[in-house]
Amino acid sequence: MLEYKNNFKGYFKLLGGNLMTQDIDVDIDELKEFIDTLQYFQDVMSDRFQAVEYDWNRCDESWEGESKKRFTSDFEKVYDRTKRTLTAGEDALEWLKKYYQILEDFERF
Repeated sequence: MLEYKNNFKGYFKLLGGNLMTQDIDVDIDELKEFIDTLQYFQDVMSDRFQAVEYDWNRCDESWEGESKKRFTSDFEKVYDRTKRTLTAGEDALEWLKKYYQILEDFERF
């Protein structure tokens, strides 16, 4: 099996190379806009999440008692979910950017 590796034209020709850009039902401008929006969302959420993390660590040092234990348990669950969500967003962005690049190469073909 051949891999893409920045040689889309050669790979495409090897496969027969007779598709038209209309065969791929994607509006490349909308895809780019979505990628940019998702990147902005990821950046904002990561920054805010780091700020919350910092504030929690400061609070964690001075807060004691049973209420802290309950809150800590809940906070750690939210923390883990948020981390997984941000990681999934980064994975999606990476995939979408590669897909966008393939479409760009296809358009130039």
